[in-house]
Amino acid sequence: MKEDGIQFRSPDRRKDRDEMFDMIAKVFSHAGYYNFRDHCRHGYIGGNRYYDWDASQIGILDGAIVTHYGVWGYDMRIGAATVRCGGIGAVATHGDYRKRGLMAKTVDASIDAMKACGYDMSILFGIPNFYHKFGYVRSWSRVSYAVRVELLARERPNVKPKKFRDMTRGDIEAIYTREHAGLTGTAVRPTYGKAGRGWHKWQGYFWTDRRGRTIGYVMTNVRDGALECYEVGGDADEALRVLAMLARKLGCRELKFVDVHAETPIMKKVRRGDCTTTINNRKSGGPMMRTIDLASSLRKMCGELSRRLKKSDLADWRGNLLIADAREKVTLAVANGQVSVAKAAKTKHAIRGGDEIAQLLIGTDAPAETVEAWGMRVSGDAKQLLPVLFPAQHPMLCPWDGY
Repeated sequence: MKEDGIQFRSPDRRKDRDEMFDMIAKVFSHAGYYNFRDHCRHGYIGGNRYYDWDASQIGILDGAIVTHYGVWGYDMRIGAATVRCGGIGAVATHGDYRKRGLMAKTVDASIDAMKACGYDMSILFGIPNFYHKFGYVRSWSRVSYAVRVELLARERPNVKPKKFRDMTRGDIEAIYTREHAGLTGTAVRPTYGKAGRGWHKWQGYFWTDRRGRTIGYVMTNVRDGALECYEVGGDADEALRVLAMLARKLGCRELKFVDVHAETPIMKKVRRGDCTTTINNRKSGGPMMRTIDLASSLRKMCGELSRRLKKSDLADWRGNLLIADAREKVTLAVANGQVSVAKAAKTKHAIRGGDEIAQLLIGTDAPAETVEAWGMRVSGDAKQLLPVLFPAQHPMLCPWDGY
């Protein structure tokens, strides 16, 4: 696509990579130009099979690459359903070409490319007051839970933790998959190889049973006097004993859980005790999302929507429900406890909104709160169906899977 002299296209992995890495590294030179260039070359992009060369877009002007909008593909859970998600990173505009609206056009080109490549949604972690211009809305709040070390149990763990750094290990991935099944917002692994995670200096600890089988793990980092924990697998009580021992050994004054999914066993246990909860809620910036293909998203969610319906008092409800966002209208046919995407049909039962319809799909907040906050129009029986089909899900993406 060519517009106002600038051409937008997918980057060529052979012809464009060196120039593209050079431009991106200059934009992110605060991390060290050569370090970031080599990181892009060998890990983040060039060494990462999840970077999507077709969905990503570059802008070319005056014979040079001047913009880049990167897409990393992965599958995201919404309950028991999975949708194809484009994670956004390395959003960069050459310093000599800023303030000209070139990135806005690059984003539009990438969204078109993502839809053509079969993506359902897109999620990013963005700067404030920028990405809302392109249809992105808050996906969830960043949440951390802090426990003072003196409040942690002094009972020593029954296992001997061993160090590791590679979260792509099969034994770790198997525990993660088992314990995060059905947790909305989490990624279906594998996502990114260890080369793509090169900038993280996290330290992992795992433990085994008497037969040498891995039965639990934690991923941690020490920052500002706190032992930060980003992910936990295995028995929650044992994991807490391990973390308490590590926090004391490392001289930390508190144990902090950062972006750990609220519905994991360990977070349920932590919330029942003494802890301080910090919620970082941004209207624009931080974790944000937009729907790329509403019809495809809802089609993939039909099994999950049917399960939710069958468990409710509306299991016998029959009719059509219209879901409309800023770009699409989709009709859901409901009968015999089953939900399916149907051809457009007239119906008095409707949920009409803008880009914020995406928040209903992943259950960012209670649906009534989302409807009120954004002035969505709800008619017919849709008011009763909303909390059944689109309940709050406490979505969260594990930090390892970020992009």
